[in-house]
Amino acid sequence: MSGAEFLSLAPLALTGLAGIAGMALAPVAPARAVRGVTAALVALALVVALSRAGAEPAAPYALMVDDGLARFGTVLALLAGLGVLAFARAEGGAREAPALVAVATAGAVALAGAAHAAVLFLGLEITTLAMIALAVLPRTAEAAEAGYKLFLMAGAGAAALLLGLAFGFADSGSLMLDAWAGGGPVAAVGAALVLAGLAFKFSLVPFHMWTPDLFSGAPASAAAMAGAVSKVAVGIALLRLTEAAPGGAAWPLGLALAGGAAAILGNLVALRQESLSRMLGYSTIAHSGYLALVLAAGGGLAGEALLVYLAAYVPAILAALCVAAALGPVTRDDLRGLVHRQPLAGAAMALALLSMAGLPPTAGFIGKVYLFSALAAAEAWALLGVAALGAALAFVYYLRFAVAAFASAEGAPGPTLGWPARAALVVALAALVGPGLYPEPLIALASAAALP
Repeated sequence: MSGAEFLSLAPLALTGLAGIAGMALAPVAPARAVRGVTAALVALALVVALSRAGAEPAAPYALMVDDGLARFGTVLALLAGLGVLAFARAEGGAREAPALVAVATAGAVALAGAAHAAVLFLGLEITTLAMIALAVLPRTAEAAEAGYKLFLMAGAGAAALLLGLAFGFADSGSLMLDAWAGGGPVAAVGAALVLAGLAFKFSLVPFHMWTPDLFSGAPASAAAMAGAVSKVAVGIALLRLTEAAPGGAAWPLGLALAGGAAAILGNLVALRQESLSRMLGYSTIAHSGYLALVLAAGGGLAGEALLVYLAAYVPAILAALCVAAALGPVTRDDLRGLVHRQPLAGAAMALALLSMAGLPPTAGFIGKVYLFSALAAAEAWALLGVAALGAALAFVYYLRFAVAAFASAEGAPGPTLGWPARAALVVALAALVGPGLYPEPLIALASAAALP
């Protein structure tokens, strides 16, 4: 194995090692030490991944590729994993949370470079099983319900995905994802089943029912894995499959229907929520819908728009969930005066919500501009109308929650944040404001990564 090939696999190997180390240390070491060792190994994986920026791609393997898209997804997944580790707690006395976060991140890193059906399936299931374990760590009734719903639907999604991959193999005679272009009726059935399995992982309607329960009943770390790490991995997998166009017209049609339903339903239900966690759960369904609409429309800007949108959404959802983890179960009224009681937490929450709404000067504004530009460039006017309607609905409830954080109100002291959570919030704020004011570096990276 050459040096370039070794370095291309090092981020995956180090992230997997972080999971093993965290699990081995959990029974014998303090929770802080477990999290520190796990985070250090994930950070080392991130350093290796960043050091390869601009390097020549390693020779393709039988199962994975080392292209710009894989590198972009790897870096984003590792950053998200580190962000989750900053506020993951030993729920219910269990110290396995850091290890489970690292394992889920390793699955996402594998998925970012997946070129074979085996890696696609294993990467998805590794991430999902770790999320299920994270969800039930508190051993409360709400966490058990969230984990049970996720487990049942994960099984159905995995079965659909595996059957779809079998149909794809039957039609093409290959398990390589780039060999599934076009095809006949068998390929169309396979594409529909694969899309159903991925739609569950991506929280697309009608496979979304587990998402709000996970956000409201499970620990914030499990919600962050679903809203950030898993979304990055599945989004990139969908982009690779969309470029292969399995099943002909069945694939974009399925994406358009599921994405449109998610963009409207997610925002409509989120509009009625007073609970912060459930609002974030329904809104993440809508964001998945926007990305599915972009992929369904296709065109030259689709890949770049998806990557820019993911890079803008990940720090926003991580910042919001980090503050939510410190606050506990809260409603919109409980957020009143948060900026005055705890300036860092309040500013991070408000800015994250404004970014998800797509307001300047945040990265979310650049993401929304790319979203609408990609749909307009593809002349997908119906899909553009659906996305615009969803964004208009989202603006209302995001602004309501953001304004509450700035309102003057007497209340309890602000949430207690440890230094890892504070550091994560500072990085998230920089990632939200920096690209909003100066988006050219992010756009250049996304453009280079989206090129085939």
